[in-house]
Amino acid sequence: MTILTTNYYSQMKRSFLILLIALIGLNSSCEKSASQLCGGDDPEKSLPWLKNEIERLSTSQFCYSFSRSTYKNQTVFILANCDPNVDSIPFLYDCDGNKLNLTVEDYQNLNFTGDIELIWKNR
Repeated sequence: MTILTTNYYSQMKRSFLILLIALIGLNSSCEKSASQLCGGDDPEKSLPWLKNEIERLSTSQFCYSFSRSTYKNQTVFILANCDPNVDSIPFLYDCDGNKLNLTVEDYQNLNFTGDIELIWKNR
């Protein structure tokens, strides 16, 4: 009986480890790495519109930042005011630099499906 119990627990432990490894692999394969997102590893250099916006905003007296994430299965760039004393909403841009026209409901249910990666901040 002891051999059967030891064998059973050994198989259960091995099955649990295989399941755990599979779940970790599945989770990591759902998220895109930075190089797979629009703009690759260096979006501020590879996307002319983003480079121009960063140059324009870099001289502003206000605090701005650009971040990148995934929203509704597309790469988006998030332009936000980063001053903690300013109440504002972020603007979302697609890979071509087109501003997404989000409704109030869209903003209330804003859900990014990937990590939010800070690309640039002027302060």
